[in-house]
Formats: sequence, C-alpha cells, structure tokens
Amino acid sequence: MSGDGRLVRALVACYPADWRRRYGDEYAQLLCDLRVRRRPLMVVNSLRGAARAHGGVFMAGNSPFTVVVWAAGLFTLGGIGFAKLAEDFSGDAIGLYVLLVVASGVALSALAAAAMPSAVGLLRGRDKGAWKYLAVPIVGCAIWYGVLRLALAISDGHGVHTAPNVTAFLLIAVTGVAVLATTAWAAATVLRRVPAQSSRFRPPALMTVAVGMGVATVAALIWGLRIRSLNPAGFRGDHGILATPFVPSWIAVVVALAAATGLAAVAGRRRPVAAR
Repeated sequence: MSGDGRLVRALVACYPADWRRRYGDEYAQLLCDLRVRRRPLMVVNSLRGAARAHGGVFMAGNSPFTVVVWAAGLFTLGGIGFAKLAEDFSGDAIGLYVLLVVASGVALSALAAAAMPSAVGLLRGRDKGAWKYLAVPIVGCAIWYGVLRLALAISDGHGVHTAPNVTAFLLIAVTGVAVLATTAWAAATVLRRVPAQSSRFRPPALMTVAVGMGVATVAALIWGLRIRSLNPAGFRGDHGILATPFVPSWIAVVVALAAATGLAAVAGRRRPVAAR
C-alpha cells in the first residue's frame, strides 16, 4: 500500500465507527483526490474533525451523565495522586487539604444522588440484565487487593528506584487505573440501560458535581503554591510520586483534576438540552 493509502486509512480510522460506515468511503476518496499526504494542514484538520465527531457521539442522547461518571473516574485517579503527594507534607497547608477532601466528598455525593433515580429503577427490576454490571467494581477491588499484596511482596526490602519496587508500583498503578476504568464503564452501562424516568433533579446535581470538582482543583493548585512558600526544599525535592521531582507530579495531578472538572462542567451544561 502506498504512503497516501496508509495515511488515508489511518485518518479515516480515527473517526467513530458509525461515522465511518456512513461517510468513510467518500471521505477516503476525497482525501486521496486532494493528496492529503502533501498537505499537513489538511491532516491536522482531519484529526480535529475526528475529535469533534467523537465528541458528538460522546455527548449525544442520554450520554452526558455517563461523561460525568467517566470524569469522576479521572477525578478519583487525580485525587489518589494528590493523597500520595500530600503524605510527605502532612503538617503543611492543612486547611487546603481539608477543603479539597470536603469538596471532593460533596462532588461524589452529588454524583451518587444524581444516579439515585436509576438505582431505584434497577431495584424495581426495569432491566434485570443490568444487575451483572454491579459485580464489576466488587471483582475489580478484589483483584486490585490481590495485586497490592503481590506488589508488597515484590518490593519488600528494595529501594525506591530499584527494578522490583518500580515494577510493584506499576502493577498497583496499572491495576488501579483498570479498576477505575472498568467501574466507570459498568456504571455508565447501567445508567444507559436504566435511564431515570424523571431528570428534573439531575441537572442541579451534576452542576454540584462540577462545582465540587472545581473547588477541589483550585484547592490542589493553591496547596502546591503554599507548599512552595512553606517548604521550599520539599517543593524542589524528590517528594513526588515514586520519589520523583515534586513539581511534575503536582502539575500532573492538577491537570487531571482540571480535565475531570471540565468534562463534568460541559456535560452538566448539556444535560438539560438532551433531556428536552
């Protein structure tokens, strides 16, 4: 296959499956006719179009609530990273730490409240097949605990940056991300299969989720800046995740929290439109 053909296939593959079935052949022919390989700007525009197409699918119909579920998964991941960072600064900026914990609790409680109508529908047997998805987080947590015990055995007696300790950390991290992702997928699947009969309460609950996440994100940002002024040596030291430099770990945590907040805010604003 020529370079043009491979590039065209790669660009078309970036679009959602439904879009490819409807427009894929015509779009591929257009890219070939325009000699896309010689037009870098067209490649960029094609990738931007793919991102917009995925966004349209992701936000369509009743799915905005499931976007918030995925945002909560990302937010939880960022929160775990923040908790790991804060272990070495337990006496510094404690007020901001408490604010972040409280705001996170409000956000996750609001998410649970927004899901309550679907939970009631599930209990009433509106979709008996959806019950199996509730086993996903239980099984996932059991697997993660087993991996945690294995990782502790692997890293026992080894230094921070040794191969056994890094391997153990990667086992815990990868398994934890997988558990969060599968739990979010299971929750989103249940919410799609058992939609709420009335969604009047859901928009303000989702907005509360976004506000709580936003407050927690700002608290994490200011917390890092306070650490800079209260503990300059720690801020510039190797107090990050897995004894790495603190600053990149802190920035990564804030970016993850901010991305989750942005997803939740956009989905929360779109929900009333989708519900009409």
